[in-house]
Amino acid sequence: MKKTLQILMLLLAGTMVLQAQERTKFIEGTVTTVDNEPVANALVGIKNTFVETETGPNGTFRLAVFPGDELVVTAFLMYSKTVSITGFDKPLDVVLEYNAEVLEAVTLEKQKRKATYVEKDFVERDSKKVGYSYEDLGTDFISGADVSMYTVAQKIPFIYVEGDPFFGFQVYNTRMRGAMRSSRVPMLVVVDGVQVEHNILVALDPTLITNITVYRSLAGTVKYGSLGVGGVMAITTLNSGAPASNKKDLPSLLVEGNDYDEGVLPISENMANTTAPYITELSGYSDVKSALTAYNEQRKNPATRNLAYYLDMASFFSKWGDVYGYEVLSDLFQQANNNPRILKAVAFKLEEDGHLLQAAYVMEELLALCPDDIQNYRDVARLYAQTSRYNLAATLYKQMIYNSVPNVNFEPIHAIIFNEFRHLIANHKRKINFKNIPNEFLTVNFSKDVRIVLEYTNPLAEFEVQFVSPNKKYYTWHHTYFESRDFIEQEVAQGFAVKEFIIEDSDYGDWLVNIKSANTNDIAIPTLLKYTLYQNYGLPNETKVVKIVNLATQSDKGTVDAFTY
Repeated sequence: MKKTLQILMLLLAGTMVLQAQERTKFIEGTVTTVDNEPVANALVGIKNTFVETETGPNGTFRLAVFPGDELVVTAFLMYSKTVSITGFDKPLDVVLEYNAEVLEAVTLEKQKRKATYVEKDFVERDSKKVGYSYEDLGTDFISGADVSMYTVAQKIPFIYVEGDPFFGFQVYNTRMRGAMRSSRVPMLVVVDGVQVEHNILVALDPTLITNITVYRSLAGTVKYGSLGVGGVMAITTLNSGAPASNKKDLPSLLVEGNDYDEGVLPISENMANTTAPYITELSGYSDVKSALTAYNEQRKNPATRNLAYYLDMASFFSKWGDVYGYEVLSDLFQQANNNPRILKAVAFKLEEDGHLLQAAYVMEELLALCPDDIQNYRDVARLYAQTSRYNLAATLYKQMIYNSVPNVNFEPIHAIIFNEFRHLIANHKRKINFKNIPNEFLTVNFSKDVRIVLEYTNPLAEFEVQFVSPNKKYYTWHHTYFESRDFIEQEVAQGFAVKEFIIEDSDYGDWLVNIKSANTNDIAIPTLLKYTLYQNYGLPNETKVVKIVNLATQSDKGTVDAFTY
C-alpha cells in the first residue's frame, strides 16, 4: 500500500510539471451582473477541457489559456455565457444576466402569505396592523436532519450564533453584529412564553416546535419591554397548548398521499454506453503495455475529453494492478490544472475502490488549493480517522468544533462534524489525546442505526433524493434553486457540498434511496454524487457502503441503494 501511494505521488508530481508547460498565457477578467455588481464564486472554465477557476469576492479571475480558447462562465441564479479569447492586451469583462424564470418562481413563492395573527397585550390582531416588525416563520427552517434548535437558529436569515454549544453561545440579531462587543445585546429567547437561557436551544427537539416568531426592530420589543432590546426569538412547542401559527408539518414518511409504488428503479447506464466502445477496443489486448499504447491514442480523440472516460479507464486498468489505475488518474490531474471538482472526483473514485490512503493524499492537495472551503478540512479529518491517523484527525476536528481556523467558519456543517468526532472517540478513545476535548463528547455513548451522507462535486448541481420506508412511504429532499436557494447560496459561499440523514427507531424492513438529476448537459465535468451508507454507525459491527452516481446521466429517477433496516 505504501509503495503504491508513493508511486501515485510521483506520478502526480510529474504531471503537475507537465501542466505548467502547457498554458503560459494568462487572461484576467471580471464577472459582473447587468447591474454592475461583482459575481463571486462564479465558475470560469475553458470549453472542452478540464481547466477552470473560480471568481473571487470582487468577481475577478485569472486563468491560463491558449489564443482562440472559449470560456464558459456559470454562476448561481445566472444564465451561463460563452466568451471567446481574442487577445491578452486588456482584462476581459463578462456580464451575466439573471435567470429570470427561477427568480420569478422564488419571488412568487415568497409572496404567498396567509393572514397570520400574533398576541399583543393579550389580544389577537391582524399581523399587518400590529405596528411593529416581526417575522412569523412557522417551521420553515426546520428539516428532518436537524438535531437541535441550535442548528435551526444558524439557518434563520439575519440571525447569527456566536460561540459554541459546549462552552456557551449567544444568539444575536444581525443589526448588533457591527456593534462593539461591550455594547452588544443578545436576543431574548422565549419558549412557550417563558424566558430561557440560550443554551436551552441545544436540548430543544425541533420535532416539538410548532412555530418560530422573530421580532427584529426596536419597536417590536414593546411586547417584551427592555429585555427585548436586542430582538426576540419566540418559540412555540407542542407543550404550549396554543394553536400553531403558519404551521408547516415536518417532512414525514407517514404523511398521507406519499405512497410509493414504483419499486426498484434502474440507475442510468448512459455513462457506460458512452465509454463502452473504448473499453471494447482495449479489451482485445492481453498485456498492459499494448493496452496503454492504445489508450494513449484514444486520448487524442476529443470525444474522450470527459470525466466519465477517465474514471472508467482507471477501473479498467486496475485489473493489471492499482498502479495502472493511478496512472490514468494522474493523466486526469494533468488536464485538470488544479481543478477542485476534478480533485474531488478523483478522491471519490479512490474511496469507492477502498484506496483510502490515496484518497486522503488527494484531499490534502485540495485543502492546500482551497483553504477557505470548510468541507475540505472535514474531508481530510475523516480520511485521517479512517487511515489510523487518529490524533491528526482529532486535532482537526477540535479546530473545526472551536472554529479556531482563521477566517473559516464551520458552523454550517457542525452537526456532521459533531457526529464524526463522537464516532472517532467512541471507537478510538485509547489512541487520541483527550486534552481540550469537551466532556460532552467523552461521556455520551454514541451510535446511530443508519447514517446516510451525500456529497457532490458541485454545489450548483440540481437534484433530488427520495427515501422510501419499509411501509412504502417516501420523503424527498430537494437540492434545487427553487426549493433550496438559501442552502445552495451558503454552500457556494462557504465551500461545502454535503448533507447528512439519520434513520433511527424506524420500522424494520427494506428501504430504497432514489436519485434524480435536473442537470444533464454537463458532459466534460459532470457532477458526481457520492452516496455513503453507514449501518450501526459507531458500533463494533458498523458497516459502510460507498457508491458514485454521475448526475449528468440521471435525468430519470433511479435507485442508488436498497438496504434492510
